[in-house]
Amino acid sequence: MKQIFSNKYFDWILIVITLLFSIDRILNLFRKFEYFSSYLLRITFAFVSIIALISLIVKNGNSERYFRFFIIIGLIMPSLLIFNQFTTDLIFYGMYRTNLLQNSILHLKFISGIILFILSIKYSKQTKSERGKDYGILISYTGIFLIVLLLIRVIQPVFFTELNNIPIWKIIIKTIIGSLIVYLGYLLINEKIKLKTCVILLLIEMLIYGLI
Repeated sequence: MKQIFSNKYFDWILIVITLLFSIDRILNLFRKFEYFSSYLLRITFAFVSIIALISLIVKNGNSERYFRFFIIIGLIMPSLLIFNQFTTDLIFYGMYRTNLLQNSILHLKFISGIILFILSIKYSKQTKSERGKDYGILISYTGIFLIVLLLIRVIQPVFFTELNNIPIWKIIIKTIIGSLIVYLGYLLINEKIKLKTCVILLLIEMLIYGLI
């Protein structure tokens, strides 16, 4: 097995966690789902986990990049999505849905993800510039994902009549935001924007996307 980070013990911890998540995510693909949009999330989580493991056997695969993607998408992002949903319900509907924040497993994943992410930087063999480009790639993928998710949400009312059609103005604004996120990633990849500035703009855009 090729070495991923500079600490072999951290490598094995991350590999075991990713393997367990991959098994769980693959099994989850065969469980009943409610809507196509929710199933897209299952596919995404499974794909990210599996790609990280596959990168171990690919000679020129950037394992550090894909394992860091797994940490961010598989462990950290689910909690951020729930928090965004909680914020949306509170602002627009006045619903204080504390039940969304009472998932202890979700919080454990989030805390574990933050710790693993910090360690992934500590034991990284990449330069700061290389990691910045990786973040840019991930941000661009995030923008593409949001656009695909929007497309599925536009189409799925045809199959699920209980769902309402999304207003045209929302489709336009969300498409623009998704495209701007892709562009943010492009700027970061080409070092035309600082990472901190990029992250702040990304969080603002994703918050607006979720609130609309």
